[in-house]
Amino acid sequence: MKRILPVSLLTLLPQIACAATEAKSESLLMPALKMLGALGVVVGLLLLIYAASRKGFGFMPSPKDGQIRVLETRALGNKKFLCLVRVRDQELLLGLSNERIDCLTELRAVEADFATTLKQAEIAPQVTEQESAP
Repeated sequence: MKRILPVSLLTLLPQIACAATEAKSESLLMPALKMLGALGVVVGLLLLIYAASRKGFGFMPSPKDGQIRVLETRALGNKKFLCLVRVRDQELLLGLSNERIDCLTELRAVEADFATTLKQAEIAPQVTEQESAP
C-alpha cells in the first residue's frame, strides 16, 4: 500500500508534462514539469532495479544455503582477518591473509562464543609448551 502512491505519482508526472506542452504556454513551468517528469522516471527505474536486486531476481548473487557458512569475520590489521566458519556442523577458526589461509583451531563446542574460543586458542599452545619443558 505504501508503494502505490509513489508509483502512481511517477506514472502521472510524464502525462502531466505532455498535457502541459499541448497548452503552448510561454512560461518556464512546462520545461520544469518535463524535467521533473524525466527525473521521476529515472529515479523510479533506479528504485525498481534496486528493489528487484534486493528481492533476489537474479541481478545480484544471493547467498545460497550450502554446507559452508561464514559465521563471523574480524579484521586484525593490514589485510589480516580471523574468520569463524561452519562446515558440515563443524566450526573452524581460520586465519586469513594475502598469502595464505591457516586453520588455527577446530572448535568442538558449538555454543562457545568467538571471544572465548580465541582465548582458548591462545592459551592452548602455552600450556603444551610448559608441559613439554623438562
